[in-house]
Amino acid sequence: MIELYYWPTPNGHKISIALEEMGLFYEIKSVNIGAGDQFKPEFLAFSPNNRMPAIIDHDGPDGKPVTVFNLVLYYYIWLKRQAS
Repeated sequence: MIELYYWPTPNGHKISIALEEMGLFYEIKSVNIGAGDQFKPEFLAFSPNNRMPAIIDHDGPDGKPVTVFNLVLYYYIWLKRQAS
């Protein structure tokens, strides 16, 4: 299962649209940047630079988090091609 750590920002929308277009199943984990959720220890544990959106694909390579926006998009393009 893919976890998308997300807040409705332009980059957050881009990732969720990409996931929808690729037909990949995911679960949204809201990270309220207005309340400072991106600075909480549980978020910083996998995104130490407090960047969003972030994803963890538990079925992907080692279940490692991906937190750099462009890498998130490239990862899913790669994942979709592997499934083809």
